[in-house]
Amino acid sequence: MWSASELTARIRRRGLPTVLATIATRGGPSAHPGLEYRAEAVWAPSWSVIEDSGRTDLIPLWCCGTVTMFSAADGTFVSWDAEEAQPYDTFPDFAAAIRSLLTDLYEDEVLEKDRRAIARLLLPMWRRRYALQPEER
Repeated sequence: MWSASELTARIRRRGLPTVLATIATRGGPSAHPGLEYRAEAVWAPSWSVIEDSGRTDLIPLWCCGTVTMFSAADGTFVSWDAEEAQPYDTFPDFAAAIRSLLTDLYEDEVLEKDRRAIARLLLPMWRRRYALQPEER
């Protein structure tokens, strides 16, 4: 839908970490090997959510299979499966979205040192402790 440079520009305009543009356009492993499965580059399912929902405020950040994490214009973050009509999870802020990703990595048994390195890539120090605490699911 958008070129890699346009997607990068949109991510930056939202004030999100620049590394997200790398993840969105080249895939998680280009930022850290621990993101190999859980943070793929965005592709067709991500764009279909935007087109099918009419939500032009959504910016795709990463996907895992048919599920994409989006940044919404209102400051929330939405996890949306391309096979569903509605998002299945909404996060109040970026740290909460990253906490969900880090919880997925915890459940995947990614090494703790890798989870911490990923948290350092994505969050300021004062938000890392919160994000590294796995969610109750």
